[in-house]
Amino acid sequence: MTRDPGADATPGGEVLIRRGVILTGRALFKGWAITTTLWLLGLYAVLAATSQGFLLNLALMVLMYGYGIAFAAGVPLAWILGLLLRPVRNQWIHVAAFFIVPTLCFWALGSTLGFGWSIEALGLWSTVGLAAAVGRLAVWRDVAVR
Repeated sequence: MTRDPGADATPGGEVLIRRGVILTGRALFKGWAITTTLWLLGLYAVLAATSQGFLLNLALMVLMYGYGIAFAAGVPLAWILGLLLRPVRNQWIHVAAFFIVPTLCFWALGSTLGFGWSIEALGLWSTVGLAAAVGRLAVWRDVAVR
């Protein structure tokens, strides 16, 4: 069995603590809830300004689809990104990565779904990245840095 150079071990060789930035499940849920709510409030404000008075129906649609898509796509993306960034101790790099990666992932996903590869579409998907970065910033104190 090989030792992880990033972990502390006892004289017997058992691993005690893994070094890095550890994001708990509570922090992941808090970040997801803040990110999704922030983005959906912005989306609702934009759509409500252009709707024809069906605000309740629009709100229900945004809530159902928004939280579902954020749970199905956003949580796995945040979890994988958190695991990849675990060795990086500088949390500002985490915040920047949580802006860049979701922006590019959702731009690529939106492009394959027919929204196009335009700069305007990138601007739209950067709102997802901004919300994700704010969500990561909100859980700054909830992580353990070892």
